[in-house]
Amino acid sequence: MRYKWQTVKNPALDYPEVFMSVTVHYDQIKVEANRAQGQVRLEVKTLRGEHYESIIKHGVVLREKDLRTGALTDLTDILSIYRKDFSSLPDTPLLSLIGGNYGILTQFLGTAERITQGEQRLRGRIVNFFRSILPALRRLFSGSLRNFGYYSHAARRADLFDAALIAGSAFAVFSYNFDYLSTGFTLCATAMLTGLVDWLIRKREPWLVKIYASLAVASVAVYRGYFFQ
Repeated sequence: MRYKWQTVKNPALDYPEVFMSVTVHYDQIKVEANRAQGQVRLEVKTLRGEHYESIIKHGVVLREKDLRTGALTDLTDILSIYRKDFSSLPDTPLLSLIGGNYGILTQFLGTAERITQGEQRLRGRIVNFFRSILPALRRLFSGSLRNFGYYSHAARRADLFDAALIAGSAFAVFSYNFDYLSTGFTLCATAMLTGLVDWLIRKREPWLVKIYASLAVASVAVYRGYFFQ
C-alpha cells in the first residue's frame, strides 16, 4: 500500500509545516513540524472519536496527551500501532527528528510493506515514565496535605490521651522484651482499641491521625522484627 500525504505550509504558525494522511482503517494522522526548533507534533484521530497528540523535540518526547479527555498519558502502545503509517512520510530529515520513538523509522523507505518495527529509545521511555507519574504524585501530595490539615485540627484532649496511651503501651512492651514484632502488634491493637472507644463510647469518628501514625510505625516495627530480628 502507498500512502498519500497532504502538505500545508504556513510560516506564521508555531508548526510551519503540516503533513496529513489517512490510514487503511480511515484514521486520520498528522505530523506538524518546526524544523528550526527541531520539534515535531504527532496527532492521531480515530473513527471511534479517540484523539491523541505527542510532542517530540530532537528525539525526546516532551508531552503525550489524550486530547479528548485532556489527560496526560503514556501513548507508547497506542502510537506504536501507527508506526508504519508515520514511517511512510516521505521526508527523512523530519523522520529523524522523531528519533525512532514509537517504532517510527528515522528514514523514508518508500512503502509500508518494507517497514519493520524498531525499538523505542531508552531515554525517551524513561522521560515518559517520569512525566506520567509526576502529576499523580503532585495530586497525591496536595490531597494529603489538605487531609492532614483537616484531621490535625480535629484533635481533642481525649485523642491526645489516646496517642499517649498508644505510645506508652508500645514503649512498655519494647522495654520489657526488646521485641519489634510484639511492639508492632501492640501499636495496632491499642490504635484499634482507641478507635472502637471513639465509635462506641464517645459516639464520634476516630481521630485518623493517631490511627494512621500508629499503623505506619507498627508496619515498620513488624518489618524490622520479621526480617532482621
